Amino acid sequence: MKVLLVDDDQDQLFVRGLLLRENGFEAIEANDLGSAVEKAAVHQPECAVLDLRLPTEAAGLRLIRDLKALNSAIHLFVLTGSRTAQLEKHPEKALVDGVVVKGAPSAELIQKLKAVVV
Repeated sequence: MKVLLVDDDQDQLFVRGLLLRENGFEAIEANDLGSAVEKAAVHQPECAVLDLRLPTEAAGLRLIRDLKALNSAIHLFVLTGSRTAQLEKHPEKALVDGVVVKGAPSAELIQKLKAVVV
């Protein structure tokens, strides 16, 4: 399964990409909103894992809308810091399949991704 990873932190992007590849996923990496939308259009991933603050929350929310506009069937998982309630107050929350708190065990993200593979 193709997974679009989006994070403006290069180290986090590298580590998550490595984690996904080690678990059998094809990782497509992007470090900003523009390249994420472009890569999603070209590669048509089934899932996306994105940092909510990219580098701002507004950019992350826009990316959620843009990815769903490109492919309404894409599964979206949002990575966020300890303030998980941030997404709760936005209508984009309804477009997201799950939230993973940064620092949670890697197995949590892998489990969420595998759950949508049918």
